[in-house]
Amino acid sequence: MGTATDFPEEAKAAGLSTLGPEGVAVWTDKGRLWLLGNSPIAVSHAVSIFLEELGFRWYFPDPAWTVTPRLRDVAVQIRKVEQPGFAWRRIWYGWGARTPQLQRDYDAWMRHNRQGGAFRVDCGHAWERYIPAEMFASHPEWFALVKGKRQPPQLCVSNPELQNRFTEAVLEFLRRHPEQTMVSVEPNDGGGYCECPNCRAIGNGSVSDQVFFLANLAARAVRKEFPGKYIGLYAYAHHADPPSFALEPNVYVQITTGFRYTTLSWEDQIRAFRQRGAQVGVYDYFSVYPWDWDLPGAAKAGRVFELAKAVREYHTLGLTTYDAESSCNWGPNGPGYWIAAHLMWNPQLDAQSLFEDFCTRAFETAAAPMRRLYERWSRGERFSPRSLKLALQDLDAAYQATTSPEVVARLDRVAMYLHWLRLWLEYDQSSRRNQWNRLVVASPEEIIQRAQECVVFSHRIMDTGLIHTFPMLFSSWFEQRFAALKLIDGFDLMEARKTWTGQPRAIPTHEEVAQFRREDLKKFETLQAVEIEGRTWRGPLRPATELVPDAVASWRQAKSALPAIESGEILFLGREGEELSISWQPFDKGHTILCDWLLRKQEATVASGRVEAPKGTPAHTTVKLPENALYVLNPGTDFWRAARINIGDRPFVLRAAPADTHGAPSGVPLRFWFPAMDERLYFYVPQGTRHFVLGIVSGGDPWTQLRIQTADGRVIVDDRVLAGSEISVIVEQDQRTHGADSAMANHSILPSSEQSEAVPKGADGQIWSLQLSGLRCVVELYDVPPYLACTPQGLLIPEDAISHSQSDGTEKAAQPAQILRQ
Repeated sequence: MGTATDFPEEAKAAGLSTLGPEGVAVWTDKGRLWLLGNSPIAVSHAVSIFLEELGFRWYFPDPAWTVTPRLRDVAVQIRKVEQPGFAWRRIWYGWGARTPQLQRDYDAWMRHNRQGGAFRVDCGHAWERYIPAEMFASHPEWFALVKGKRQPPQLCVSNPELQNRFTEAVLEFLRRHPEQTMVSVEPNDGGGYCECPNCRAIGNGSVSDQVFFLANLAARAVRKEFPGKYIGLYAYAHHADPPSFALEPNVYVQITTGFRYTTLSWEDQIRAFRQRGAQVGVYDYFSVYPWDWDLPGAAKAGRVFELAKAVREYHTLGLTTYDAESSCNWGPNGPGYWIAAHLMWNPQLDAQSLFEDFCTRAFETAAAPMRRLYERWSRGERFSPRSLKLALQDLDAAYQATTSPEVVARLDRVAMYLHWLRLWLEYDQSSRRNQWNRLVVASPEEIIQRAQECVVFSHRIMDTGLIHTFPMLFSSWFEQRFAALKLIDGFDLMEARKTWTGQPRAIPTHEEVAQFRREDLKKFETLQAVEIEGRTWRGPLRPATELVPDAVASWRQAKSALPAIESGEILFLGREGEELSISWQPFDKGHTILCDWLLRKQEATVASGRVEAPKGTPAHTTVKLPENALYVLNPGTDFWRAARINIGDRPFVLRAAPADTHGAPSGVPLRFWFPAMDERLYFYVPQGTRHFVLGIVSGGDPWTQLRIQTADGRVIVDDRVLAGSEISVIVEQDQRTHGADSAMANHSILPSSEQSEAVPKGADGQIWSLQLSGLRCVVELYDVPPYLACTPQGLLIPEDAISHSQSDGTEKAAQPAQILRQ
């Protein structure tokens, strides 16, 4: 074992000289084992590769997840000569590890899983590093002019004194840190860039030109004093676009996958920066605390196969480094982090094989139920009582399938995470507020108790890394997440936190976990929980009157309804040359029509425009349709701009599918403003359906009254469904600020209350009605066609929902749909 310089002949024979500083060679020959690398870090990689060959695994940092094989004899035949797919690989925690145990475990996990690298990237926010805000008092002219006033944190990059001070500070940083390959010149986070005439005169006056102009100045100074070293920064937010001029050859740019305030496609953005002369890597968001809140399936890291596809794509596009902003939340995201680390080393590895490696080695004879649990999370299903019960059932089956102490210890960790989910859910549901910001679900005493239980337990499991305890309890997000407590008279939230977190951290014992499991299973014993099968229909939409005329006729006295929507998409069939008339009728006199509407065919825009009218006044426009096709209209309604949209006497449907389906283009949520129970909507339940799931994702104030009926008058559901959460405010605020550019809106998953419904015998293959009453409620349908019509005659149905042809193209007989778990 050693470096190439220790064994030059063997290294040359293995071909290490062509593999760069992290090249490794691990092979057996004539009874000898060779572990060689081109650098000390590469030798460490060689050791990990060899130990993995023997069966060692370091799935999560917590030592409970280390797999140590039991080998009576060690016999190995191996030949691996490799270099990493990305020159820098880093899965790192926002807010850091924060406890000595978490830090030790993280460092060991990074080493064992070959994270880091010889080409160390430094692209983080750094202007404050060189020109701190404290300098504003003595040099206000160095800082940005915003709306006529100098202010930090951004800089006036055209100021010559500032330029000199900045470049000298960058050089001084490298003098103090000669080990650095790169030094960041990324601006401080947020907006507020300089608006002075001189800065506006740089290039085309864009923020990108300001940022990269200063970067070029620093790059030239660095190249002169430190040849071979780089300056680094992001293509991010307001400087996501490339500059209008060439970049210095030692400028390194990491292009961010979120906060992309640019009209360029991902591929075009990469290409444009390369054309300017930059070298490029990727800055990704595996998990960001206020986007996913440690919930399963919510973070990119939890959606394992989506993540794996992205890593391979970034490598194919030639991106050379990979930084992944993440969280210390291995409960929901652990398999994704581990698989991503291996793909960063070798993007050609098969994600399904890695996932199977995790399930079978970590859980042995309990692999099957745990595979179900993690596969469900990998699909990105919304967290709900339904999904939590299914996970608890899977975990219970896993315990019954093993007696291995090591496997039981890992199952105990999963049980702790599921118990935490239950505690969070109970607090979240008890603390819901109405539109007047009043607590309306539980008493103040119950809300406080639920919060205390959640906080104390979160603190106890901090060293396991199952959830990101630090930002939850010790950052400003604590006040956001437990904001309802501030509405309780006389309650001191900060003092309560001090008391609740003042107890020593003690990870629950196996016996305590067993008690938690019993309590958790009992909590949900009466809840009906079915799998979301993921049934999809891709056939063309056709009128129900053509496909199921008898089902339409069974609704003899159905009346037309036209509920007001705050957002949504309307699908209809149009004819070539037809004049489409669109009208917006405001919900009431308090609602304004100010809508930017968009009409498209598939993903291509057919027409767009803006309609505007005073409060309470309707608006109208017409469009000539270019061809016979299915059209999608986004009427552009919004908060206090809700309206009843009329497109004439024709079949049309409102899309009730998830707007944030992973791997699909971002859609528009179907959010009703204030529907009335006498405004029936209609949907189709295909023949053979045994169960489906209806989600009231948010809104409801905080309840939504829900009634579902069949044509013969049978009431399937008549209940008040609790939905919505203060968490949604954060997502919506960011979306309103940044619109389609909002990274929060694109990534975040809102908690939902989901109602699973059994289909009575003989009621499948029929049209059902749905009535609801709840302010700003978002509706989603799963495992039935996600389309709602205002009349049975106006319903459009996917053709393959009638023929039972599924998304894989195979024909299915009219028989009960398979339910994986009930």
